[in-house]
Amino acid sequence: GRKLGFPTANVQMKHNRPPLTGIFAVQFTRSSGVALRGVASLGVRPTVKAQGAAPVLEVYIIDFKEEIYGEHVRVDFLHKFRDEEKYVDLETLRLQIARDVENARTFFKRSEPGISA
Repeated sequence: GRKLGFPTANVQMKHNRPPLTGIFAVQFTRSSGVALRGVASLGVRPTVKAQGAAPVLEVYIIDFKEEIYGEHVRVDFLHKFRDEEKYVDLETLRLQIARDVENARTFFKRSEPGISA
């Protein structure tokens, strides 16, 4: 994500086979209790990983610049935007990620207040 301009928190999952996959609007809650808005990709990252790769949860936290390595977090899935897709190149993927972030911003503007941006 960082190389594409969208640094992500890579969240270790308790299960190797998650019950859902795709791109989601999420609430990302830090161990301090602070809740942030984000966009999550949960799946095998077909554009950048070989077929059969293990699922990964990556969260881009909107307008966030702090280091959170090693911090315990909670990710709540609020809305699914789409399924994962394989893109022809990284630039096409980057453009789609930018659209996903804008879709999330729109989603959060329409949702109830209470989650910090």
